[in-house]
Amino acid sequence: MTTTNGHTNGDPSATLPQWKVLARKHREHQASLIPAEWRLKSVPSPTDEKSAIPIIEQHLSSTELEITSLSQTLPALQSAVRSRKYTAHQVTSAFCHRAALLQQTTQCLTEILFSSALATAESQDAHLEKTGDFIGPLHGIPVSVKDNQDIKDVDSTLGWVGLINHPAKADTPLVETLRSLGAILYCKTNIPQSMMMSDSYNHTYGQSVNSLNRNLISGGSSGGEAALIGGGGSLIGIGTDIGGSVRIPATLQGLYGLLPSVGRVGNRESIRRDKYVVPGVAGPLSRSLDDLEQFLDIYLNQGRPWELDPAVYPIPWRKEVVAHYATKQRMKVAYITDDGVIRCQPPVERAVRETISTFEQGGHEVVDWNDIAKRLHGCAYDLWLRAVLADGGERMKVFCAQIGEPLIEGMLVGKPENHLDTNGRMALFDEIWEFQREYMKMWRESGVDVLVMPTTQWVGLRPKMWVKADMYVGYTSIWNMMNWTALTVPGVTVSKELDRPSQEWTEYKGRSFSDEFNHDGYDVDFVEGMPVGVQLVTGRMGEEKAVGIAKLLEMLKRQ
Repeated sequence: MTTTNGHTNGDPSATLPQWKVLARKHREHQASLIPAEWRLKSVPSPTDEKSAIPIIEQHLSSTELEITSLSQTLPALQSAVRSRKYTAHQVTSAFCHRAALLQQTTQCLTEILFSSALATAESQDAHLEKTGDFIGPLHGIPVSVKDNQDIKDVDSTLGWVGLINHPAKADTPLVETLRSLGAILYCKTNIPQSMMMSDSYNHTYGQSVNSLNRNLISGGSSGGEAALIGGGGSLIGIGTDIGGSVRIPATLQGLYGLLPSVGRVGNRESIRRDKYVVPGVAGPLSRSLDDLEQFLDIYLNQGRPWELDPAVYPIPWRKEVVAHYATKQRMKVAYITDDGVIRCQPPVERAVRETISTFEQGGHEVVDWNDIAKRLHGCAYDLWLRAVLADGGERMKVFCAQIGEPLIEGMLVGKPENHLDTNGRMALFDEIWEFQREYMKMWRESGVDVLVMPTTQWVGLRPKMWVKADMYVGYTSIWNMMNWTALTVPGVTVSKELDRPSQEWTEYKGRSFSDEFNHDGYDVDFVEGMPVGVQLVTGRMGEEKAVGIAKLLEMLKRQ
């Protein structure tokens, strides 16, 4: 309350805009949902302790450490639940506790659903005790989802303060399928405002950071999901991707992240072609390839999501395709290290070259795709940009107007001059279709089985650097525009010895502001030890092919 002399009687919220007050209250509510016994008395600074993992693991019991170990896998945990080594409640409580600790060290969560998750776990245990039957193949397995996946009676804020206290009226079909399989939904994960940058920062939930190095961002827009999984707070999670939003955060935390073609994993936004010229898709993230494969097998073969979701095609998980490529003796493997727009930092290039060397030593033919990339990929990025900016920023204006919340700097947001009317969109659809057709023809005639390439040109960024950089996502966005499958897999870790800048790198002059920013921002000492992934691109509906080739790659690395 403001007095006649302009003072506020000690109430600081009286002078704050409404959106800041609401955001602060919501953060306080979020923090209150963490049980008192799971709250950390203090959190070491990122300078004192880079990784979140040693901080959190000292607060877990021996059983919780065993259940949530970074070496834990989905098949092994399923087996432990089915053998009744662990109850659903024990497993759920362990992952809720670890997620709570990761939230306090990385800001990876949005909605905290621990109470309802533990109640569901108790119900599953009671059902098993009474009937001897499991709910489904994911009975007792906690699964995390990105904030934009609707869960009934829970907010999906999309990073906007104005969407707080607007709970979803129903589960998305994806969530409904997960529940039918026995999965326990226990949290939603952080994103950027409107999910349009490769960082995860918004006014409500703050800045998510990398669970392996808290001086660095977690990436985005599925950055909270990647931080949670990378820190052991989840085995399998669902993100979404319209230009790299699963793959970029996955590679920054050493994870597997899948961009499927439209129609394989349920996502309503994928079919809203009036809203998106290039549709976003949902895809899983995991720490192990076995977990990713197991989830897709269960989701598609036992979940049969096409019976609930008209956006999913009735294509089961094709194990025979996985097996074919996992044992293939001779393939043609193309590679890209530089698409001609932004030069990749040294560890990124090394990750591609070492992957290619592994295939070559395994007897596979290797072909250089750099000239093709330099000829076509810049054009692809221009088309993708025109597509994602085509609404001219109208959706963002609506969100901002809800409560007077400002737009966060650095997002890809259209301006009035980018707006395309119906005829303009139709013309852009035609241009994209022609590009897709040309690329498919070239791929088919070349006989390439898989393309190995960078996921992103950089290794790690400090918080807020994204907004300064005019960042380029062309290494990932082309496959969204093509509607092709791309699987990010771990490659190398940054080494001071192997990735020290050469004289040629030091003397390199950037092609653009973004290229110079990426070049000048490389600091091998600062990012030492961080993971660097690569993409395996396998064409349209190539999910099984990608998993099979990734399995082959893992086998070749062990030889």
